[in-house]
Amino acid sequence: MRENSFRQKYERHIQPDPLDADRKRKALTAVAAKMARVAYALIKHQTNYRCYFETSLPRESIPLCKAVGTS
Repeated sequence: MRENSFRQKYERHIQPDPLDADRKRKALTAVAAKMARVAYALIKHQTNYRCYFETSLPRESIPLCKAVGTS
């Protein structure tokens, strides 16, 4: 997937100097740590990973599919 929170985190970390190998290593370490936290939460809460909708909706909001009347 081209667009997800892991890639965004990596891109944010290497943005100042994309050719710096040390910065890339640190960015990969940060992404690996984030993946570990996500994997732990998925196992702990016994849920599936939501790859496209990574952020949950605010409390009183209506999902788009219900708002426009589709299933």
